[in-house]
Amino acid sequence: MKILYILSQYRVCERILPTIPELKKEYRLDCLLVYQMKLDHKWPGNEDLRTSFFKEYSSYFSTITEDINLLDYNNYDLIISDDNRDTPKTNLRHIYQKKNCIMVGCYHGAGEKWNNFEFIESVYGKVLDKCFVMGKSDVTSNISIPIGVPSNDILQNYQSVDKKHILVIINFLGNRSCPFSVKVNDKFIEEVDFSYIQNKFDNLVIIFKLKSRADEGKNGFLNNKKYLYSLLKNQKIKYKIVCDIKDLDGLIANSEFVLSAPSTLAYKSIQLGIPTVLIKDSGQLGNFGEFKGLVEFDKEKIKNKIDEMVENPKDINFINNYIEGGLDFNSTKVFLDRIRELI
Repeated sequence: MKILYILSQYRVCERILPTIPELKKEYRLDCLLVYQMKLDHKWPGNEDLRTSFFKEYSSYFSTITEDINLLDYNNYDLIISDDNRDTPKTNLRHIYQKKNCIMVGCYHGAGEKWNNFEFIESVYGKVLDKCFVMGKSDVTSNISIPIGVPSNDILQNYQSVDKKHILVIINFLGNRSCPFSVKVNDKFIEEVDFSYIQNKFDNLVIIFKLKSRADEGKNGFLNNKKYLYSLLKNQKIKYKIVCDIKDLDGLIANSEFVLSAPSTLAYKSIQLGIPTVLIKDSGQLGNFGEFKGLVEFDKEKIKNKIDEMVENPKDINFINNYIEGGLDFNSTKVFLDRIRELI
């Protein structure tokens, strides 16, 4: 039996990449690269993470191609897309119209924009027959199937590592347009007391994690790094700025505390039970509206929330409801079981 993976963006497809070696044990696999996974896409960050994909996973596929017209989609028993959006950037409609099997789309992100009943219904019969969502609380119809975050299963190997730093996960900086009311600018630096945070956590270095964005061009990382330096120049703190990191799991696991925008990346620290505080209105709220570490953008409320999360860091109810397999780090097994049921 044959399965086709369609991969569009590294930070989207990386969540399901660990399922590839496991499925290879039972099925023949092919891969179609589209949009930002195509080699002619200019990587905007400081390190092209697509090289990790080719190094670790290319050997599991019988065919890897960027040519959407090369494959005979009638030959597959299942098609898995890393995305669930109907967009010309991926042209999933073209594939959907030619296939003769079930086509599954995976949640683009945990944000409410792509992970709600109306959206999933709108793409049903156009780019997917089933939609893999994160948790049981996301299941709003028989189209949706919860599979968690398979790439986070490896975190079970990081549960006893040393804590080396404080991590700040940035969504949007103030040097560009932003769809959210809270972004990292002068006001953010003023409202989030980083000196207080560093003192609270034994003077550990603060690592600021930037996101590489395709619309910022090849110098985006350098421009963003320069801007963030300008914001922090008068702060009496020890810090580093990073962007693309191969070992994201290690970066998260070595954190004593995580401050973040609502971001799928934050599920890693939440699953590990690391004290995690998310700033409201700095990213897509999505499931994080139910997370006990969500806080309004207010200096005193942020400090109080940090104290609260240090005292009781693991939100078991949230993980159980919103990350299928998240408590036991077995989302990959869940994914494989759902695939077997569909074929």
